[in-house]
Amino acid sequence: MRSELKFCAALLALAAVAAPVAMSQTPASPAPDKRMLPTSAAAYGEYQGEVSQIMSKELGSAADLDKALNTFGAPNPGQLSSGWISYSAILAAQNKEFVDAVRDIDSYYGRERVMTGMRNDVGYARTLKGGEAALQSALAVNSKDSGRISSAGAFVKEQSYKLQNVTWGKSKVKDANGSVKTLAGAAKAARPVTDAAEKVFSGPDMNAMLASVAASPASAGSVWDKVSVLAASAPGNAFSALSPVAASSGLKVDPKYNGTANRMVTLAAFHAIEADKTNTNDVKAAMNDSMSVACLEEAQMQLFSCVSAAHVRSDLTFCLARHGLKLPGEDVRSMGGCFSEIAK
Repeated sequence: MRSELKFCAALLALAAVAAPVAMSQTPASPAPDKRMLPTSAAAYGEYQGEVSQIMSKELGSAADLDKALNTFGAPNPGQLSSGWISYSAILAAQNKEFVDAVRDIDSYYGRERVMTGMRNDVGYARTLKGGEAALQSALAVNSKDSGRISSAGAFVKEQSYKLQNVTWGKSKVKDANGSVKTLAGAAKAARPVTDAAEKVFSGPDMNAMLASVAASPASAGSVWDKVSVLAASAPGNAFSALSPVAASSGLKVDPKYNGTANRMVTLAAFHAIEADKTNTNDVKAAMNDSMSVACLEEAQMQLFSCVSAAHVRSDLTFCLARHGLKLPGEDVRSMGGCFSEIAK
């Protein structure tokens, strides 16, 4: 409860630094006053909040380890994928040139013709003016976010070695197969997102805040590093180095993930014209990315296999680091690593 309150307070502080800007929002069956993408993106925001928590201090007990395994080993792949791609799309939608282009064709051709075109060609939005630059902004932020997941993995890996000499770390795993069943069961259901996180991701300041995030230079690190300290420092200081949105062009999309990249930009276009108010099913369909879902599911199975073979709790800690998060420089599939596979 304390970590949830800390995260929510930090997010609220983050949103407070931005000026209001027009925006968009919600997934599955949203309430009338919610928008699809921000509501979906809130799930990814909470995931990154958990990354902040696991990096903030070492695991102190078997209960801490079990909680971390559930957090990073048993998220619902569909929900986490949709949250990630929605967050990326909102970032891409901060490119003014792209947004203007989308709104121009929407105004000229009409909503149904635009939606039909994007439905028939998921890569069409990316060809619009500013489309590639919008994607690059999202990919640049994603690269920073992925880097901190690797840092968390390295931190947990070091703990797995230390725990070989700690009483609870040396204790035997009593029922590894039972643990796998528990994790697999938890992964089947989408997790509730806190009201506070949803409010932040659907508030009037969200677009302006994300515009600042997308503008952050490569040396600035991830926005989620800033979120983790905002509750204890002045928000203005945390964002003093950020400048207006500037796209990079240095990341190359893995050909296998071109469809995922196209979906991000298509969703960004939908966000720009508030298509979730008029074409809910199209927005839902675009949020369903089979590549990232398949990656998360495969990584989850590898984590379950690692857990089932664990003998002592320090082994479980290594499973968490390697497959639940991500270890730097390793090509082993991991849940945290799925977010970094799209581009290099």
